[in-house]
Amino acid sequence: MPACTNCNTVLTGEFCHICGQRRFVESDRKLGHLLQLFVGSVTDLDGRVWRTVRALLFHPGLLSHEYFEGRRARWISPVSLFLAISVVYFLAPFHGGDLTAQFNQQVSGRVRALASAPAEKLNADQLAATGPAHTRFTEPLVDARVHARDEAARKASNGASGYSYHDFRVAYDAHADDVSKSLVILHAPFVALALMLLFVRQHRYFAEHFVVALHFFSFAMVALEFVLQVRGLLHLLLPATGYPPDWVYDWIMRTVLPLYAILSLRRAYDVGWAYAFAAGFAMLAVVAAVNLYFYRAVQFLVTFALS
Repeated sequence: MPACTNCNTVLTGEFCHICGQRRFVESDRKLGHLLQLFVGSVTDLDGRVWRTVRALLFHPGLLSHEYFEGRRARWISPVSLFLAISVVYFLAPFHGGDLTAQFNQQVSGRVRALASAPAEKLNADQLAATGPAHTRFTEPLVDARVHARDEAARKASNGASGYSYHDFRVAYDAHADDVSKSLVILHAPFVALALMLLFVRQHRYFAEHFVVALHFFSFAMVALEFVLQVRGLLHLLLPATGYPPDWVYDWIMRTVLPLYAILSLRRAYDVGWAYAFAAGFAMLAVVAAVNLYFYRAVQFLVTFALS
């Protein structure tokens, strides 16, 4: 009698009744079988991957509600979903948006002017900008590093060449995008804590609120990357006068994310429209505060260390 190659149980059918593995046949060793498995997993629209992605994108709050109710077998876990989307987000060719803080977004107008390329012209508002909240603590680090590297470069070249603020900006921006994408999850614990306070009467565990936060940021990364890739493609395909200005994409995100937050919280926590509306904007306020006062500071320090 044939036996299961996984657990050595005697087989009575196509699949093992103990471990569930399919009967192994010689053709399973061939490349065609591997390709068949790949095509099947990609095109299986009823599989967990595509089912979970569809729910995330088109049924806000459903995944979180299902998690609350203990119906988890038919969905990808929230952590796996977030990590998978993070990988796609990390590898995407075009970058930008509020989650990606380039050098010019992390410094004051004074340092930005010093780091500008010769052809760049800053307006009065850009020159007067004070930068993020961390700027007064972190800009001295930039000044000290540029001056130290400039002195070392001049000493090594006998004064023939130095090191400028623009040189440091180039080095910083080479790492900023990857660091920014890696640190998105820093928002989630703060959002989970806010949700725990907003829905304290539901007596849910912190981990459950953390799941809602993961689902929200999973959607936010998908939405942001979709907008960025569309913008990037339009910039490649159309003349400069033919593609929409950047504020159009900003307002798309400012419309989509609040709407998604409200719909998601209403379904996940089973609350009325008024409470979902208030909680949604409260959650987004926490996201904005964490982004400005914590995330950007950590992102700057990590990128600074790598630059």
